[in-house]
Amino acid sequence: MATAEAPIIRVCNLVYYAGEPGLLDGSNSRPILNGVSFQVYRGEVFGIMVMSGAGKTSILRLLMGLVPPHSGDIEVLGRSIVGMSEQQLNEVRVQMGMCFQHAALLDSLTVAENVAFPLRRCTKLSNEEIKRKVAEYLEVVGMAGHEEKMPAELSGGMKKRVGIARALSTNPQVMLYDEPSAGLDPIMTSVIDGLIVRLRQEFQMTSVVVTHEVDELFSIADRVMMLHEGRVIACDTPAALRESENAYVQQFVHGQVEGPVAV
Repeated sequence: MATAEAPIIRVCNLVYYAGEPGLLDGSNSRPILNGVSFQVYRGEVFGIMVMSGAGKTSILRLLMGLVPPHSGDIEVLGRSIVGMSEQQLNEVRVQMGMCFQHAALLDSLTVAENVAFPLRRCTKLSNEEIKRKVAEYLEVVGMAGHEEKMPAELSGGMKKRVGIARALSTNPQVMLYDEPSAGLDPIMTSVIDGLIVRLRQEFQMTSVVVTHEVDELFSIADRVMMLHEGRVIACDTPAALRESENAYVQQFVHGQVEGPVAV
C-alpha cells in the first residue's frame, strides 16, 4: 500500500526467542522471530502468514506489549512500546482491539456483560452509556437480540462475533485477529471475513490478521507478509504473491507437498 502517511504500526529488526537466549547448551533459546521488520498503514488489512507453530501468536503478544522482544523496536500509533511501563502500555492497548482464536469470552457473563467488560474496566462511562455502546456494537456484528444469552448457548461463529464486538467497544484504532476463522464452517468464515472488510470500509479500521489460511487471507488483505524460519521472505499484495518466483512462497500459497519446506 503506497502512502505518504506515517505507518500506524512500525516493527524494526524484531528478535524474539522462546525461552532465554544465550544459554551455553542452547536448550532453551529457540529463535521465533529473527530480524523481522514491517509496517502497517491506517485503514489497511495486513495479513501475516506463517506455518502452524511458527510464531503467529507470539507476533500478536509482542504487538500488544504482553511480552518484550529480545531486541528491535515496535512502534504503535507513533509510540515505541518497548520498555514502556505497564501503565503506559495500557494507554496504548486501549487503542487496540484483540480478537482471540477461540473468542475467550467469560463463561460466567452474558453476551452483553462480556461486551461491557472492557468499558467498565477502562472507562468512566455511566451504566446507560455502556448499555448504549453494547447495543451499538452488537448491532454492528449482527448479534443484536442475543444480549442475555450465555457463551455456552452460542455457536462458534456467534462467539467470534461477540468477541469482535467486545474488542470494538473501546473504539480502538487497530484490530488484531488471531486465526479469525479457526473452527468455523465455510459460511461462517465468510461472515467473519466480510465483517473485517466492513469495519475497514465503515470505520477506516486498521486490521492485522494472523493466520495460515491462504485463500481466506488473500480474499480480504491488502498486503500479506510471509515468514519462514523467523524471517520475512515476502511482503506484497495477494496477487503478487500468487505469481512469486520464491519457491517457499509458491509451496505455501499453493499448498504443494513438494518444495523446499520438508513435510
